[in-house]
Amino acid sequence: MIEETTLIDYAYPMMMAENALKQAHAHMLDKEHDKAIEQLFVAATEVKMTLNSVKHMKEQYDALRK
Repeated sequence: MIEETTLIDYAYPMMMAENALKQAHAHMLDKEHDKAIEQLFVAATEVKMTLNSVKHMKEQYDALRK
C-alpha cells in the first residue's frame, strides 16, 4: 500500500508575508496609510498560513516518532 503524502509548503507564504511587510513599509514612507493597512492584512494572512503549515509539519513529524 502506498501512502499518499500532501506537501505542505511553509516557505512560500513566509516569503509572501515578508514581501507584504516590505510593501507596507514602503507605503508608510509614502504616507499611503490605506495601502499600508491593506498590505498588513495580506501579511497577517500569509503568516497565519505559514503557522498552519508549520503546525501540520510538526504533527506529521511527531506522528512518525511514535
